[in-house]
Amino acid sequence: MSEPWDALLVVGVLVCLPLLLGWRGLAVALVAGLALWAEAHHLPWTAQGLGLGAILVGVLPRWRWGRTDWQPPAQDTGVILKVVTECTQRRWGALVVWLAPSADMPHTLPGVKLQAQLSAELLLSLLSPLSPLHDGAVVVRSGMVLAAGVIVPISTAPMALGLGTRHRAALGVTEYQPDGLAIVVSEETGQVALARRGQLLTNLTLEQLREQLERGKNRL
Repeated sequence: MSEPWDALLVVGVLVCLPLLLGWRGLAVALVAGLALWAEAHHLPWTAQGLGLGAILVGVLPRWRWGRTDWQPPAQDTGVILKVVTECTQRRWGALVVWLAPSADMPHTLPGVKLQAQLSAELLLSLLSPLSPLHDGAVVVRSGMVLAAGVIVPISTAPMALGLGTRHRAALGVTEYQPDGLAIVVSEETGQVALARRGQLLTNLTLEQLREQLERGKNRL
């Protein structure tokens, strides 16, 4: 193959990467482009290092890209903790998905859109076993209840085997949307669990849940 065709092929691949992989593809294309520049300027060690960097960027877990570390507002945290306390005492099953300000859920997920002001009373009415929206997730963000009765993706990860539907849904939604968390209250035991980035903390006390929500970077 002639050199012009080689160059055209390389340029085509670098252009297609951002289109196919978004921000990750753009990062890979930039690092790979720098590696090619270093190779053309006879900097073999630099070229090899950048080439390895492009490979590492390409295989990093998806949640590392575009993620935003965030701390839920204290006012919203107080509302959520009050609701979780009520649900544990009443043995109401609950799944609350809490999104970071920059995060969103796809419009294709079934559920009832609300766009209502967040309050303990509203959440408890939606999570009540008498509510037709009880079985789905309630999605909140920035002091607003975005939707209720939302059917979210179920995790198929090995760690999800043997878990109940709500816990698998909590894992699934945080795998799908890394910039968010999910709080689960078990209907059978009243125990509380917290999911973030496809990880799950179970059997949390309310004080432990508060600590997880109020810690600086909100990381599991």
